[in-house]
Amino acid sequence: MRDRKNLAARLKIYLICGEGFTPKENIAKVSAALRGGVTAVQLRVKSWSGRECFSAALALKKLCREHGALLLINDRLDVAMAAGADGVHLGQSDLPVDVARRVAGPDFIIGGTARTPELAREAQLLGADYVGCGAAFGTATKKDALVIGPEGIKKALASIEIPSVAIGGIDSANIARLAGCGACGAALSCSLMNAEDTEKAARELLAEAERIFPRPSK
Repeated sequence: MRDRKNLAARLKIYLICGEGFTPKENIAKVSAALRGGVTAVQLRVKSWSGRECFSAALALKKLCREHGALLLINDRLDVAMAAGADGVHLGQSDLPVDVARRVAGPDFIIGGTARTPELAREAQLLGADYVGCGAAFGTATKKDALVIGPEGIKKALASIEIPSVAIGGIDSANIARLAGCGACGAALSCSLMNAEDTEKAARELLAEAERIFPRPSK
C-alpha cells in the first residue's frame, strides 16, 4: 500500500472491535459504525480461536466492502490473508513487520505500533505502511498502556513520513486535543463499541476528525 495520501484519508476514523463482544454483537456494532462513516475497521481478539477470527473476518470484510472501508486484523497475519482482509496490524511482540512484508507482498497493508521516535522510525524502515501511536489518553481497553499524550505522539511522529493514527482512550470529549499532533486519524474502540447509538457517535466523531486532522498532502 504505497499510496500514502489515499491510505491516510482511509484511516480517518479507525474502529477497533472484537474483545468483550460476541461475533454477532461485533457485526451489529460495526455495521452501525460504518453507516456513521467509519473509514477503517480492525478486528482485535486475543481469546477467540483462529476459526472464530476467520469467520468474523469474512463477515466484517463483506460489511467493509459495502461501505468502502478498510478491514485489518490485529496480530493474525494468517487470518488476515486467508480472509482476504486489506491488511494486518502488528504490535511490538508480534511477527516483525519486515517478515510479514515478505510473506504478504507489497500491496498488503501492514500497520505497526510505536510510542517513541525510535520505534516509529524502525516501523517505517521495516516497511510499515502506517503506525498506531499512543496511548493518547488513559484507556480501559489496555489498562497497562503507557500514556504519552498528544505531545508525546507529536514527538514520536515528527521524524516519519508514513501515515499514523493516534490511539488510546480517544472519545468525543478529548479528540480535539489531538489537533496538530501529526496523526492523520484516530483509532477508537470503547467510544463507539459502548455507545448507545453507535451510528450517531461515529457520525459525530467523523465530523470532529474532518475538522481536526489535516487533509493529507503527501
